[in-house]
Amino acid sequence: MVADPITTDDTISLGAEMAAARRRRWRQLAGRLLGHRSFLFGLVILAIFTFVAVFADFLAPYAPDKSDYRSILMPPAAGHWFGTDAFGRDIASRIIYGTRVSLRIGLIVVVTTGILGTLLGTLASYVRGLDGLIMRGLDGLMAFPGVLLAIALAAALGPSEINAIIALTVTFTPRTARIVRASVLVVKGMQFIEAAHAVGAGHTRIIFRYILANALSPLIVQLTFVFAVSIVAEAILSFLGVGPPPPAPSLGNIIADGRSYVQEAWWIAVFPGVAIAIAVLSLNLMGDGLRDIIDPRQRNQRDA
Repeated sequence: MVADPITTDDTISLGAEMAAARRRRWRQLAGRLLGHRSFLFGLVILAIFTFVAVFADFLAPYAPDKSDYRSILMPPAAGHWFGTDAFGRDIASRIIYGTRVSLRIGLIVVVTTGILGTLLGTLASYVRGLDGLIMRGLDGLMAFPGVLLAIALAAALGPSEINAIIALTVTFTPRTARIVRASVLVVKGMQFIEAAHAVGAGHTRIIFRYILANALSPLIVQLTFVFAVSIVAEAILSFLGVGPPPPAPSLGNIIADGRSYVQEAWWIAVFPGVAIAIAVLSLNLMGDGLRDIIDPRQRNQRDA
């Protein structure tokens, strides 16, 4: 007895069922994330930082580069909640605008790293002849400590925001690509991918509709940590003078301005440092929550 051949209608029906199942999984994931206290706490903090960054023009009491030479090195007080620096500039206003710079750089690095890492990781895992070439090149970049590589690239390119983004993207792409490659290799060997090949689905459709759609979870978790590390790395680059150049109100630049006045004007360096710590904490909480929900085995191993 010969089995009935798979028809186009069967393929369309199978695809619709898989799409509906994927939508259900995403709704369930969203519900579990909103019920995860650490993730929700981190999300609220990040939302506050995002609100401050977007509406900095309305929230900042002063322009970030406005100098008041009658208020030089003024400690925190009613007129200047976080004090002033050596040029009489309001630290609170500079932190508000610095949050915009840090989040903008971090977000762009996440997007560029996600795109390049996904492209390289997918090519390495799906095109057999490119695997060795791509991964050995990425291994060469990973041989350098991440922060040192970013500093070297930013110093070679010159101090600017775009060059800092390029340096951080090159630094974080190799690790992201390895995660994508590993996830794609797992999904690629599953039976439904073989079934898609059997019914004549093209490589582009298989990669984007089936493989990447089912391999995004580890990538999303990785990108939350990339966002957090990018904020810290941007502050380091700015502190060393190879990030956005002064007088740009980067958080790293504000800390660098206060390093010569740590004893007599501690607030210049402390408050932007606290802002960086809180922002990174929120992203790490979100990343931990995503990892707990997406891969409960990680949580069980950590709790054991």
